Amino acid sequence: MVRLGIVPREALHASSSGRRSHLVVGLRPGRGRPGGRAIHQHRHPWHRIGRFRRPPRRHGPGARHPERVQVRSGHGCPWLFRSLGHAAGHLRGRGLDGQVQAPGEDCPAGHRQRGDANFKITPALVYTEQVEVVAATGRIVDLKTAEIATNVTTEQVRYLPQNQRNFLNFANLAPGVKVSQDEQRKQVTAGGLDATQINVFIDGVSYKNDVLDGGVVGQDSSRGSPFPQNAVQEFQVLTQNYKAEHEKASSAVITALTKSGTNNWAGDLFVLYQNKGLVSLDKYSKARNLPKPSYERYQPGLSVGGPIIKDKLLVFGAYEENRQNRDAQVFLGGVPAPASLNLKRYEGTFPSEFREKLLFGKATYQPKVGQTVDVSYSLRTESDVRNFGQQTSFEAAENVENRVDSVLGRWLVPGHDWLNEFTATWQRSRWNPQPLNPTLVGLDYQGVIRAGGRDTTQLFTQTRFSLRNDFSRSTSWHGNHSLKAGAVLSFLDYKVRKEFNGNPVFRFRSIENFAFPFEAGYGVGNPDLSTSNREIGFFVQDDWTAAPRLTLNLGLRWDYETDMLNNDYVTPPAVRAWASQLGVEPSRYFTDGRDRPPFYGAWQPRVGFSYDTTGRGKYVLFGGYGRYYDRIFYNAGLDEKFRLQYAVRTFRFSTNGAPDPNGNPTIAWKPEYLSKAGLDALIAAGVAPTPEVFLIDNKTKPPVSDQFNAGVRAALPKSIFLTANYAGIRARNGFTFIFGNRQANGNCCRQIPPFSNLLLSTDTKKNWFDALYFTAEHPFDGKWGAQLAYTLGKAEAIGGDLFSLDYRTPADYPRHPTPSDERNRLVATTIWGLPADFFVSGMLTVGSGLGYTIADFSQGGAFGQFRILLNTGRPDHDLAFRSLDLRLEKVFKFAKTQRVSAAAEAFNVFNYTNDACYDGFIPTLPSVNANFGKPSCVVDNSTRRLQFGLRYTF
Repeated sequence: MVRLGIVPREALHASSSGRRSHLVVGLRPGRGRPGGRAIHQHRHPWHRIGRFRRPPRRHGPGARHPERVQVRSGHGCPWLFRSLGHAAGHLRGRGLDGQVQAPGEDCPAGHRQRGDANFKITPALVYTEQVEVVAATGRIVDLKTAEIATNVTTEQVRYLPQNQRNFLNFANLAPGVKVSQDEQRKQVTAGGLDATQINVFIDGVSYKNDVLDGGVVGQDSSRGSPFPQNAVQEFQVLTQNYKAEHEKASSAVITALTKSGTNNWAGDLFVLYQNKGLVSLDKYSKARNLPKPSYERYQPGLSVGGPIIKDKLLVFGAYEENRQNRDAQVFLGGVPAPASLNLKRYEGTFPSEFREKLLFGKATYQPKVGQTVDVSYSLRTESDVRNFGQQTSFEAAENVENRVDSVLGRWLVPGHDWLNEFTATWQRSRWNPQPLNPTLVGLDYQGVIRAGGRDTTQLFTQTRFSLRNDFSRSTSWHGNHSLKAGAVLSFLDYKVRKEFNGNPVFRFRSIENFAFPFEAGYGVGNPDLSTSNREIGFFVQDDWTAAPRLTLNLGLRWDYETDMLNNDYVTPPAVRAWASQLGVEPSRYFTDGRDRPPFYGAWQPRVGFSYDTTGRGKYVLFGGYGRYYDRIFYNAGLDEKFRLQYAVRTFRFSTNGAPDPNGNPTIAWKPEYLSKAGLDALIAAGVAPTPEVFLIDNKTKPPVSDQFNAGVRAALPKSIFLTANYAGIRARNGFTFIFGNRQANGNCCRQIPPFSNLLLSTDTKKNWFDALYFTAEHPFDGKWGAQLAYTLGKAEAIGGDLFSLDYRTPADYPRHPTPSDERNRLVATTIWGLPADFFVSGMLTVGSGLGYTIADFSQGGAFGQFRILLNTGRPDHDLAFRSLDLRLEKVFKFAKTQRVSAAAEAFNVFNYTNDACYDGFIPTLPSVNANFGKPSCVVDNSTRRLQFGLRYTF
């Protein structure tokens, strides 16, 4: 007998790692061993029937339920409970008093599941009550969704090896998704598109970065994590056909669910440690006889949760730090320099410190039976002293400061067959790279050393206040419907200061024997680029069980924003007159403040289907199509305004002021020019060089992708689940700049005073992605679990990045692989629970490697002779990337509920060399490059390394 039941909150296992869920039902087999919990299926778990947690080990005395709960199953009893195997069962709703509350119906347990509205719950239900699943794994999987989703469970986050503590790393478990190996840019890409086109939601709060690259606030150039990992319960990676409720993403969506307090106080403390003695030196450093650089990393953290008022007010908090100390060596380059310059004084070993603090706090309150109010706050602060070493002196270092504050308030109100969720959020992100020595002018002795202070200071602050309301209702009409509609209104303020080359850099070279600078870069003007924006979105979606075997997912979304591209900008008359001489089309690139209206066409239909071929959930066909609009981040279009109010100039110097060999005018050098004041005097005298002009196409559209997929899912005996599918993406409206003043032969560029180069925006970049995904999974059942994801994919594009200057237009680029294109990639994980409370886990990552750019000058260096072939070079072996990571943990139990564990982790156990830095230069014939196609470094953090950790749980 399988019974459908509700359990009281008091009976829950005392662990802050659990969380309360809403609109939930569970199974209690007549006999079964406790274990596991279920996976969250949707961005807003509160809206869905399908959140489960680890069951209690025992029911405490006095356990009670505040009122009877009536549950009746919907059409066809379509829930799949994986842990129950394939034995037929009988579902029956019962209250805790043992009385049947609704008639049961026959159901082949272990075969079918739908996650939206196939259980109806009476108004008497206390939505904040917990649900228990007593079974081998306690997990469910939605076989009937058209979405391609990867669920990352608490066990995977807890037990899998992880070198850099960041919950986004587990996005690698999803097919078609990659997490950057770049130490200083921990970004996520999917579907062959760049990182700007993903979005991350934490408890429904969007972490979209509207102003900078990276997709997620704080991840543009960070080695840190966006959120404390010990506050993440579990999360989901949606890579195809995600529903209309998800916004501002055209490649992938990551949704994370945070932990909450329970009626019992519980928590944990941990620390992870790694130093240079635990890190292997790569073969290229060994060949250069380089010593191991000094390095040490501590990652401590804690979490605690429990009741302030039982059944009424529960709290949870988490805190983590990431403290990294490393040294960088500074040494002179190989170009000889006069001893009189005394450049050796810049050599030495200097510290590079990274500090990150992550904080999360959450309170959950039940003002009335059935209602829930959540209030939470999260903080992220970072300081990273970096960008020096080798031929860059410590004087030229910068400190990249990063801070993100987020506040959430959510109020859930249930009714008869409906649920309303109102959410208010406030978020501020602040990114502030700044020189350590802003008063020292930069001195670049090319080929020898870059001395002096760093040149640029930037401050980007994005403040968002959002109001959102979602309404869900279940109904019946020609089948069962789960209807959901919602709207969001966001008020955004962008505070931006860009002081490019605000501290001048003077460049010296050996041709002049470093006697005077041949060039200087300096920016001056008004650096303030602040503005405001408003964003509106609404959606409606329906999960419709049209027939016992057929489910349709129908949705429509519309998004709008008032000022994505500086819509009220007015083109200055001087720019109009100058650009007209270069043949610029006035209607497209000139505006009087009213010629660049907002984009109203972001209508996004999303359709999916699933068909159960057996009626038992054993084999399910699925497919879907969706359109997804994203946005152009604010910094991409700033130069139109920025370059005129803040001019970045290049000064060229000579001994006599004669034109240089390229015909560029120069200024006769005087020693007094070696300062900001000296360059300011040149500007005031009117002899400074002219700035560049950027113009944005008034008809620019936001990036959009059309996604489509088709595949089959299978539920096999022994709780094994397989999925095979095709995934396709066609993306367009990629934003980039091209030269608008090329010469007739294509060379750059015609110079007509009073400005320098002209750069015109275009949205003609395109992307293509086609892939076959295969996944297999056996969920962790306390004894073992495994997961495999294989991707056979091809990602191509035309155009460059933000600048497409190697050819006339993006259409002239040869169709080429994208930077994230990897034809073959396999990620496999496993977790084993062994006797004596040992846990062993592993992760195997194998890939064909990323491409590298080939600069082919074999036919000459003139325009039309050379070819830039982006990402077309390939490693000379099929398995260019290999890494096997292992983790062993021993748990010591004492005092009933307390645990101490010790863990050892090894990454890239066999120390495979994962090559990078390939040489892609082909010189003009008959010269040859003997190093063509050869690597000179390894992928960041890919050598063998060990890590040790301790954890205390209570």
